[in-house]
Amino acid sequence: MEKPQMGSVIKLRRRRLGLYIAGSVLVYNLGSGLTPAQAQATDALRDSIVVTATKKSEAEDVQSVPLAVTAYGEAQLDAYFVKDISDISFSQPNVTLENINSVGGALNFSIRGLGVNSSIPSIDPAVGVFVDGVYLGITTGATFDTFDLEGIEILRGPQGVLFGRNVTGGAVLINTKRPSDEFEFKAKGQWETGLNQVYQAAVSGPVIPGVLNAKISGMFNDDQGWFTNLATGEKFNPGQSFSIRPSVELTLGDSFDLYVRYEHGETEDGHGVGQNRALYDRETFDLEIGNPGFLSQEWDMVTAEANLDVAFGDGTITNIFGWRRFNSRSIFDPDSTAVDYFKFGEYTEQDQISNELRYAGTFSDVVELTLGLYYFSQDVLYEEVRFLFQDPILAPGQAMGTIPGPLSFYGGGIQDHKTYGVFGHVDVALTPTLSLLLGLRYSYEEKSVNIATILPGPPSPNDFDIPPGACNLPAGDCVFNVNADPAFDPEEDFSALSPKIGFQWNFHENAQTYFHWSRGNRSGGYNLRNTSPVALPGPFDQETIDAFELGMKTQTLSGRATLNAAVYWNTIKDMQREVIFPDPVSGLIQIIANTADARVRGFEVDGQFFVTDNFVLTGFAGHTDAEYTEVLFDITQDGSVDDVDLNLELPRAPKWTFGVGAILDLPVSDIGNATARVNFSHRDTSFYSDNNIGVLSPGDILNASISFSPNNENVRFSVYGKNLLNDVTEGSENPLGFPPGQQGTYAGLNKGRVIGGELMVTF
Repeated sequence: MEKPQMGSVIKLRRRRLGLYIAGSVLVYNLGSGLTPAQAQATDALRDSIVVTATKKSEAEDVQSVPLAVTAYGEAQLDAYFVKDISDISFSQPNVTLENINSVGGALNFSIRGLGVNSSIPSIDPAVGVFVDGVYLGITTGATFDTFDLEGIEILRGPQGVLFGRNVTGGAVLINTKRPSDEFEFKAKGQWETGLNQVYQAAVSGPVIPGVLNAKISGMFNDDQGWFTNLATGEKFNPGQSFSIRPSVELTLGDSFDLYVRYEHGETEDGHGVGQNRALYDRETFDLEIGNPGFLSQEWDMVTAEANLDVAFGDGTITNIFGWRRFNSRSIFDPDSTAVDYFKFGEYTEQDQISNELRYAGTFSDVVELTLGLYYFSQDVLYEEVRFLFQDPILAPGQAMGTIPGPLSFYGGGIQDHKTYGVFGHVDVALTPTLSLLLGLRYSYEEKSVNIATILPGPPSPNDFDIPPGACNLPAGDCVFNVNADPAFDPEEDFSALSPKIGFQWNFHENAQTYFHWSRGNRSGGYNLRNTSPVALPGPFDQETIDAFELGMKTQTLSGRATLNAAVYWNTIKDMQREVIFPDPVSGLIQIIANTADARVRGFEVDGQFFVTDNFVLTGFAGHTDAEYTEVLFDITQDGSVDDVDLNLELPRAPKWTFGVGAILDLPVSDIGNATARVNFSHRDTSFYSDNNIGVLSPGDILNASISFSPNNENVRFSVYGKNLLNDVTEGSENPLGFPPGQQGTYAGLNKGRVIGGELMVTF
């Protein structure tokens, strides 16, 4: 396949012209960056699209990338009324992008059966999230809103060479929209059942023509609550959030540009949305909460990307700097009853800084080379308070002595974390159609912690506070009882090599096949939520995955039909898992350990077909087959490691995911154009908890919309529906020992049916 010329491609990369749309999934490929009045959705599907996720000096045609990638451009996110990343959770094969929904703002991303089930900030994710090339070090607060984005790219499978550790499942790349060199304005309002209101606006243009462009965008979300609290009869989980993003882009001549973006955001929510399934049917949205709780999060982030063209290899030197500060403070009611059996409070502070310096160039049209250095550092403080039986309500005739008295628990930890990396990737053209793909990354990490086991303390008030008489982690006066055990090592370093080798064969002008083997690593570490009186909080060892992938991408010469497919086989050694089980004393115990070795295999297929010039059908399907091959830990907590543990299902690994969609553009007399879209997606049931007590329900999600754009007007009016079948799905389901004497689960619910309207204006 012929690749774009490097000079023009670099300009495309720098201007970010809405072309961050990847090629193996086209379910949501509904347009380029054109406004509704400029082009129909089906017209834009024929445009040539390039991607830059491979970090080469040349951007690559979507069908030329030897990777399994799902991506959405600005037009796709607008067309499907996506508010944050979780709104596209059901839209790709073998991908789950969920919020936990018990702890606000914490994500549980999983790709090809690999993910984490934790809000503990010291646990590294299996699916990394990158914003403008900057890795986010903790999973909490990473559910990025999608307004004013150029695109989202979802890379399936290990990405260890180019993106480092903690991407054993894959990577989610979020690219913000750069300032424009002409005046642009975009604003939209959304009103959804709940009532949920979202207002967004962005203005961009030149400050010094040809040299300096600037932009500012903002978002405000007022959600009055979709759920009803049966304990009070009132709407539940109201909240507000806002963010503001000023940015500038400096261009000096034809060889240098600098893009700097700042973001400030705040969230104030009421509570995690939990259903106690010992009390309510899992096929309903019924729930009751005695304590409404609160969530308060605030963050600041700076990213800076500089690009310098150099003569050597006709290449580009790129430097990406990132800084982020995040804090969270919350109280929620995990027993999900009208009685205060169990309340949970957390406080999290995180500061991170990172820098990546890389070179990418091409030599003699034969060798494409990428070399880089990477540094990352973060400090994390985590404090946790638990309140048990603060206001117990006795059953008739029940004696007070049969219920434990009010208890408070306090603990947490502090972690200092540094990472260093060096990487290289080279594509060598062995023949005009056959290329050898080679990559290698070396990573070195240092982690040191102070951990206070979460232990009972004196009673405390019904608010998040350090219990009277307890130690104070930030003040450094805790007695770290785990340090008294000679088996506990509070400092550990981890190193790993992440190699990759593969081939790419362009056997036809518009068709290719590829194969590669790669190794990924997820960092070892510590559990800052140490609740077990017998298990140490680490250090647990790193997780290693060997991944084999064979893929094919095809497209007709006219672009009328596209079909892509991939099969994969992954073997995981020393799998890190969070074993969760109820505890009558502390409420819940969570142990992080290397529990097992496993094998995960499967396939993915997706495509699109133009039935007519203005009617397009799309679809995808994915299958995952996962099993343990050796068990190293008592996952069931029954006192032995045996076949009962070995025969458990791997969590977060639904066997089947599939979806179909249709897009129809129709002129409306001579006054404008209408677009109708409908998509149905299915995801099989899967287990959430490692002991297979918590279950994620199967999902059948039907979304539809109708949009109208008048002629010669940059206005779009839309009516849309999400989850029109009102299907009950969850982001999490954990075992729970409340109410006392009943074995239930606590499920973090997603919203059901949502009907909305939108007005969008662009000029």
